[in-house]
Amino acid sequence: MKKKTFEIEINPEIIKWARETSGWTEEEVAKKLKISLENYRKIEGGEKKPTYKQIEILADCFKRPVATFFLPKPPEEPPIASSFRILPKTDMTFHKELLLAIRKARNYQSSLNELLPSLGISPEPDITKRKLEDDPLIVASEEREKLGISLERQLSWKNPYSAFNEWRSAIEKKGIFVFQFKFPLESARGFSLLDKNPPVIAINSTDNILARIFTLFHEYAHILLGITEIYQEELYRDQQIENWCDTFASEILVPESVLKKDEDFQKFSISKQIQPDLLEKLSHKFKVSKKAILARLRTLNLITFDEYQEQSKKLEQTYQSKKEGFITPAQRCIQEKGPSFISYVLQSKEKGIITTHDVIRLLSIKLKHIEKIEELIWK
Repeated sequence: MKKKTFEIEINPEIIKWARETSGWTEEEVAKKLKISLENYRKIEGGEKKPTYKQIEILADCFKRPVATFFLPKPPEEPPIASSFRILPKTDMTFHKELLLAIRKARNYQSSLNELLPSLGISPEPDITKRKLEDDPLIVASEEREKLGISLERQLSWKNPYSAFNEWRSAIEKKGIFVFQFKFPLESARGFSLLDKNPPVIAINSTDNILARIFTLFHEYAHILLGITEIYQEELYRDQQIENWCDTFASEILVPESVLKKDEDFQKFSISKQIQPDLLEKLSHKFKVSKKAILARLRTLNLITFDEYQEQSKKLEQTYQSKKEGFITPAQRCIQEKGPSFISYVLQSKEKGIITTHDVIRLLSIKLKHIEKIEELIWK
């Protein structure tokens, strides 16, 4: 027997708001609902009431709770594009998955803004603000010392994943939280948010792990400058800012003084020819991507910007995204949100600041996985 469907009385402005802030077109939604564009427009215009089943489909598409559609009016959320000084001021220019990642990062940031003071921790980051007039090489040297990562320690890391986790941990100790989200690489490599404290950095989890390390410090530089952006290499909006951030990231990961003493680098200095094995050796040694090595050569004015672009394109052609193997829900939660965020959530529960239900909501995890997350975090 066919299940009956019931039309629901809701404010149609909610549907339009949810669609636009999620990056969907009217045509795409109509196709998902399996109705004509004309009928969908009637729903959004208030001429036709949606069924509860259609509301569930919309909630799934827009990644919003079903309860959102029963609000009297659209929530007062600032446009996502307003967080970024450099990009166009409309959410419709962003990819759906990138919009979702930005919304998640904002939610986590807001949660930390409320939880940290309750734990007696200031949400203010432990950083010194910088200006474009400051020398990025000097700033990088000072920041590396503050992060407490020696070159010997960096060169001793077993693999790129250990390197990323160590750098992430060092940055989070400064009160800057690092999240990883999945969104199309062509839409962005990462972004940072400074709407409120604590600042957050979001990294594209589909990117090569070595490239993620460079993005991490490119965004760290933006936070030091107090200028947020979405990191899209091919769409630089302000070359002065991007050059500063690239120079900072290159110097902090591959210090000039150390690089110039390297035997492989010295061979390049004589030949002036970029050989694949040179990039491979330096990449492996410093635990950074080959593209980061190219960026280091560019920021040292050892290759031109055109040479950098040419070599980068060659790397992109040979690069194949490594498919992620199976990881458990607990591991995925830690990868996305990071040990620091999760630790503060769990501490808040222990102190009675939040409930178990709040933990499930904040970590987007099922109750049965919490024990495993605690085991992994506290080990």
